[in-house]
Formats: sequence, C-alpha cells, structure tokens
Amino acid sequence: MPPDALSVLLRALSFVALLQAAGIAISVTLFARHLAGVEAEVRRLGAWSVAAALPLLSAQLSLEPARLAGAYAGVIDPALERIALTSPAAAAFGARVLGLALTALGLVGRGAPARLAACTGSLVVAASFALMGHTAVHRYHLLLGPALTTHVLVAAFWLGGVPVLYLATVRSAAGSAAQLIAAFSRVAVWTVPWLAIVGVSMAVALVPKLAVLPQPYGCLLLGKVLGFAVLLGLAAANRSRLGPAVALGATRAFRRTLAAEYVLIVGVLAATATMTSLYSPEP
Repeated sequence: MPPDALSVLLRALSFVALLQAAGIAISVTLFARHLAGVEAEVRRLGAWSVAAALPLLSAQLSLEPARLAGAYAGVIDPALERIALTSPAAAAFGARVLGLALTALGLVGRGAPARLAACTGSLVVAASFALMGHTAVHRYHLLLGPALTTHVLVAAFWLGGVPVLYLATVRSAAGSAAQLIAAFSRVAVWTVPWLAIVGVSMAVALVPKLAVLPQPYGCLLLGKVLGFAVLLGLAAANRSRLGPAVALGATRAFRRTLAAEYVLIVGVLAATATMTSLYSPEP
C-alpha cells in the first residue's frame, strides 16, 4: 500500500475515533440524567474511543515523512522528520492529543470539573481541524476557522450520539430510552441545520469555479452532500416516527436507522479524509 493510501486510511479512522470520543463526551455532559442504566457503558465506550484515537494519530504523524518522500524510506530521513514535526499536521496532532486528554478526564470524572474538561476537550478536538488543510491557508481563514470548528463540533455531537442512543435502546427501559431520544432530538433540531449551513458556506468559499466539480475533489464533495442529504432523511424519520415509537417498545427499526446513520457518517468522514489528503479545490 502506498504511503498516501495508508495515510488516508489512518486519517479516516482517526477522524471516526476522535469525533466519536468528543461526541460521547458531549452526550454525557448534556444528557447525563437520561442515561440511567447505560451511563457506565457509554463512558467506557468514550474511553475506548480515546484509546483508539491516540495510536492512529501517532501513526498518521509518523507517516508524514514517507508521504513527503513518496516512499516509506522517508520515515528515517531526519530532514523530512524535522519538516513533519514543524508542520501544521504536528500542530493539529498536539491539539488533538490535548483535547483527547481533557475528554478522557471528563469521561472518567464526575461533577462540574469533569463536565468542564469534557466540553473543553471536545472544543479543542474540533478546533484542531482548523489548524491544517485548505481552510487554514485560505485568505478568509479567520472566518472559516471558527466556522469549521463549529461544523466539526456538530458532526461530533451527531456521530457520538448515535452509539449512545443505540446502547440506550438495548440496555435501558423503553421509557428512559425514549426520553434520551427526545432530549437528543431537541438539541439536534437546532444544531444539524447549522451543519448544513456551514458546510455549504465553506464549500462555496473553497471551490473557486464549478469546473472543479467534475474533478476528484468535486466528486468527493458532491458525494458528501449526497450522504448528508440521506442522513437528514434518516434523522427526520427518527425524530418524527421511529424515535417516538421506542416508548412503546418498538426499537428494531430505530436501531437499524441508527446503524445506517453511523455507516453514512463514517463514509462522509472517509471522503473528507481523502479530500484533505490527496486533492485540492484549486482548478
């Protein structure tokens, strides 16, 4: 496997682990009183997500010299190692490790300090995405950076919330699970539209001409848009029909939809990893 391909794989997996850890921390902070019977398992899943993210991030950064050289021999080149360790990728790595450490403290602790650590950690993880990539070098980076941070925060809330809701429908009583779903939906109905607004705004800013759309970057971008449209349809079904039915014990269809949402979000993150690693929006 070429270094670029391995880097894309590691980046995609790290995105999933990072955002899942941050999103679970957000869910634990916002919905703790609705997690009866499942809170310990949710916190444990968040901790495992942190543990999975750290080696993935480390491996990805270690591979940067090989990407620069176009061959794995680059990992033992001191000059390329210095370049990698002083690059935006290294800055993002440091921010993500700090964010994960704070997130882990929030997941294992209790009370206001733990909630503050979880929220701060999730914010730092989201902000790390603005430290590198096309947004960081854009002439409007001072506007796009905060927009991207909030965009990633909402994506983390959604990705991390899906396994939390799934576990609740499996482990908790129907009434408790339905209350959690309702609480999650009340937040999602305000935040998910922001995900779309910011995503479209950044796409308009980053794509200079429509001629980019048939190119690999544009195709991946259109794939993300299609995936998000399907996600919105599934989320709408959950909110209006399948979610309320959980209170009556009808959980199978809701869980199937959650599984589909999770797969789609992972697909969108994989497309994002490919775009940011291999392609540029410039024509």
